[in-house]
Amino acid sequence: MKKVILSLGVCFFFLTSCDKWLTIRPENEIEKTKLYETEEGFWQALNGLYSIMGSNYGPAGHLQCSDVEFLASIWIASSESVEQRLIDHQYKDADADSRLADVFLNQYNMIAHANTILEYLKQQDFLPERSYNIIKGEALGMRAMLHFDLIRLWGPMPNNVDASYRYLPYVQQVSKKVNTYDTYGEYMEKLQADLDSAEFLLGKYEPLLTHTCNELNKNGGDDYDRLEYYWRQNHFNYYAVWGLKARIALWMGDKERALTYAQMVKETLNADGSAKFRLGTANDINITSTDEAVNTLKAECLFGYYLSYYNWQQEFSDNSADFKTPISNIEGLFDDKNDFRYTLCWKVDPDVFTGEPQNVTTYKYKAYNNNWIPQIRLAEMYLIMIECAPLDVANVLYKEFCDSRGMGYKELTEGSRMDILQREYYKEFIGEGQVFYMSKRLGVERMLWGNQKYAEAQYVLPIPRRESEII
Repeated sequence: MKKVILSLGVCFFFLTSCDKWLTIRPENEIEKTKLYETEEGFWQALNGLYSIMGSNYGPAGHLQCSDVEFLASIWIASSESVEQRLIDHQYKDADADSRLADVFLNQYNMIAHANTILEYLKQQDFLPERSYNIIKGEALGMRAMLHFDLIRLWGPMPNNVDASYRYLPYVQQVSKKVNTYDTYGEYMEKLQADLDSAEFLLGKYEPLLTHTCNELNKNGGDDYDRLEYYWRQNHFNYYAVWGLKARIALWMGDKERALTYAQMVKETLNADGSAKFRLGTANDINITSTDEAVNTLKAECLFGYYLSYYNWQQEFSDNSADFKTPISNIEGLFDDKNDFRYTLCWKVDPDVFTGEPQNVTTYKYKAYNNNWIPQIRLAEMYLIMIECAPLDVANVLYKEFCDSRGMGYKELTEGSRMDILQREYYKEFIGEGQVFYMSKRLGVERMLWGNQKYAEAQYVLPIPRRESEII
């Protein structure tokens, strides 16, 4: 049997070209055993899972503002750069292949971390029921989210699935045993099972069920004895499960289920009758000076995470060639210049020779004290509902959405609905990695700022060569 052997931090990956196996081996067993001897150790392990998200999901991470946005032709790049290879979808290029291999391995590294937590949960007998349910529910939810992004990139177009082909492994263990690649149906069935279990476990003890987000957004209090029961939007909480279920259902073409879960999120109320989550407005944009703003809209975040080591100046410096788009793109995208996503969320970079406005850089993450990285927002639930609901209901929702963004409302028709929605994904999610996935799901042949026709060859990433070559 022919194999490739790779190493990455916590685990080793073995893939065979003929049978498609993936083996993930644990790191230092003694250190892990000690960590999981106490309740505090389990919480440290769970917090560790969030802390290693930065490489793929940080502001400049591969799946947030970087590589997946270059795949969607959001940003410009120098002609000889690996970013330009991603824009051109030159997946056979060695540098592009290596970059995407990093994404692939980072993702399975995080999955291995979640699986280690879940494995040791089976072996312990001392955790309080609340801690057990929340830790396990969050780990299962994270495992599902991480696997879903893998299949969205390396899996098939959702409307062109080969039912017998084995696309990727849904890894549920950390051991020396091999894990076979799954068919699309097998993979998605395991993913849905993880989310169902997470929903059940978190549904027992989720603090957000009985508290508002603001009541829990503090460093402790009288209600709970652990910090992890506070700042619940920083954790994969009960409502994040609903949001991810809506996202997955839409991907799979189940609009009825997608609509149901998106509505459940929107209609969830606090004890006082106020909405659990609300759409952000211009008043939520934090502006502390003319040169500092942040547009992560925490009021509408179902799930984000806290990245302690993030520094905007390092990631989005004026001297950086990354994360810029021509000002003409943004001018053309926004018909209504009153939209706060136009007025408050972009920094203009002048031409170095003429001084005239040339490119713009996102302000989405710009604030020296902002380490909040959104992953699932109420805005996405609104766009899902607008896409899936009957047209009259969709128009009511779209007007609410327009009002929150400070833009004029124009009635949707069946002929205009999808074109408008596609543009809203650009306006809303630039810098959050969602445009490429939306375009792949819909089979968009011409991306808004793309330079080529898009089809399966551009949308379905090949397994990285270092995973599949015979050596």
